[in-house]
Formats: sequence, structure tokens, C-alpha cells
Amino acid sequence: MALALGPASFLAATLFAAGALNILRSGWALVGFAGMLLQNGAFTAVIALRHAMNPPTEGLWNLHEALFSLNGTFLAIVMLGLSMGGLQAGLIRRWHATLGFTGAMLMFTFATLSIGLLGLLGWLMWVVWIATYGVTLIRVRS
Repeated sequence: MALALGPASFLAATLFAAGALNILRSGWALVGFAGMLLQNGAFTAVIALRHAMNPPTEGLWNLHEALFSLNGTFLAIVMLGLSMGGLQAGLIRRWHATLGFTGAMLMFTFATLSIGLLGLLGWLMWVVWIATYGVTLIRVRS
């Protein structure tokens, strides 16, 4: 069951980013979309490594951790690009963009310094940011 959620979440995230790109049609939105594609690729490899490590080996575990850190960088790119694009287009409010910028900063700091608590806080901000952005995109299309 857990394996089935990965592809579904990657599809949903890609459709979200493509929808934002379609509405915003800006360079910043393209940056955000590219970040989403990179995030999907990195996290696909993270999941594959988790399932391949039976038993865990040090080399595979180190690769897993490196890709997991890159995932934080790519999420930061998504939040930065789509927050800038949405703010410039007047699609999202300033508080929403600030949430995205703060989450991006935390995710990038986590990816750089490997401080787990910052990553968790950044990820929680990501969840609120993407859910709010998704609702905003649905309202625009209605």
C-alpha cells in the first residue's frame, strides 16, 4: 500500500506545479515547476534506496541521505519559484508568499546543515503552503 502512495503523490505534485505554471506563465513559475520535477526524481531514488537496502549498507545509506538532503533543496526551489511567481501575479497573498519563503529557507538550511528539526519545520510549512496554494488554484479555475 505504501508503495502505491509514492507514484500517486508524485503525479499529484506534478499536476499541481503544472497547473501553477499554466496560470502564472512566468519565469519564476518555471523555476518552481523545475524544482518539482527535480524533487520527484530525487525522492523516487530515496524511496527506491529504502526498499533496496535489505540489509542496509553504509554506501547505500550515505547515498540515501545525500538524496534526501537534495530533496530539501528542490522543495525550497519549488516554494521560492511558485511563491515569487504567485506574489508577482497577485495570485497569492503576502502571508502565503512569506510562508513559502520561510519554508524554503528552512528546507535549504536543512539540506545544507542537516539539522533535522529545521527540516521538519520546513516540511510542515511546505504542507500548509502547498495545500493553501492548491485551494487557490482551484478557486481561480472555478
